[in-house]
Amino acid sequence: DGVMLVLPVPAQEPAAALMSSAVELPCPAEVETLDVKMDDALLAEERTDSLATMSVETVSLDSSSSLSRSDGRSDIEPVEGQAQFLRDEVSFGDRELGPKSGQGRLGYSMPAELLESRPVQLWPIPADATLADNGFELLSITEALRGMGVTEENFDPTSQDHRCKVGSALIGAAQARFGKRAIHLADTSRVSGSAVYGEATVRDTRAGSKLRAAQHIFHMDKFLPGIAKLYGHTTESDGARRIADAYWHLWEPDFNSFGVTKDAALSYIAGAAPGMLNLWVSLTPGEVINEPLAVADMRNILLDDSDIDLVSTHKVVFPGLEDTITVLRQRAIDGAKLMFRPRMRFGEVIMFSTTHTPHSAVWLPNAPTPGRCSAEMRMLMATDLDREA
Repeated sequence: DGVMLVLPVPAQEPAAALMSSAVELPCPAEVETLDVKMDDALLAEERTDSLATMSVETVSLDSSSSLSRSDGRSDIEPVEGQAQFLRDEVSFGDRELGPKSGQGRLGYSMPAELLESRPVQLWPIPADATLADNGFELLSITEALRGMGVTEENFDPTSQDHRCKVGSALIGAAQARFGKRAIHLADTSRVSGSAVYGEATVRDTRAGSKLRAAQHIFHMDKFLPGIAKLYGHTTESDGARRIADAYWHLWEPDFNSFGVTKDAALSYIAGAAPGMLNLWVSLTPGEVINEPLAVADMRNILLDDSDIDLVSTHKVVFPGLEDTITVLRQRAIDGAKLMFRPRMRFGEVIMFSTTHTPHSAVWLPNAPTPGRCSAEMRMLMATDLDREA
């Protein structure tokens, strides 16, 4: 039997709050970690005390967005996509991954010989999808970015200032959504790209870019049972501790600035309420034509420690950091419903669980391939903001 993941989701704040909730983050290139001072106005905002109850209200998007609701309608049809999975013959954890000399881009990619390509059906993400029910939901930071002078006409993916403004807007949106402190979690971009606290990690698949490429394999960034097994342990708490141990030399200054201890961080990660989140935002002018992000609906798939044979967790080694990734075999999505945001526009966001939601860039075989630009930020939802104020 599957295990139900219960993610407390507070009632939504008005759309105006989301549009104006970007957090002011200093982001100079010459520093690695910052004692971040959050906007006093954000801390003082009145929030509904509803963390103890579940709410599935849809987050309001900018008025320029045009999302359709699924609501079980039969007139919504899937589109054909092409996705990659780990080959069945690859044993659990038997390949160490990481950047290769001369690869020309930041980050790393999965070796092609480990992968197999399969056709998939992709359904539109419904406007009323929620993190609690589906493992993902839709937000928008378009207006927040516009308020900081960043638009689809002038966004420069090579500008650290612009990447920091994207990060500020993402942190603000997450805090407005949950009423919790969102702490940016340093990831591999801190050691491969010299990113600073509050700087979103940009991917740009367009020709000539040296930024990270899209990750074309269904995976979970931090699958706790897989991490525990890889390092000879058994429980999700063991997996959470391994994450914290690996990253603490990067996280500690940031967590200290918010008064959050390592033990508290472990509790937030393992508790998944909501715990670690990824926020993925389109920064493509106009619409994403190809290589959209696809996510697996948790109503049809929820992997746990009984499903280890369906995945494989691998070490990802960078200078100064030993990370992990958990990749899915094709059998893992049997019966799953894969979803994406068709024609995703600049500033629209897919928020999903870092520890539970399988996701991947996918190809749309019938669409042109002009490349796309996106950014992502991993964060930990920690203390309640109303308790800090």
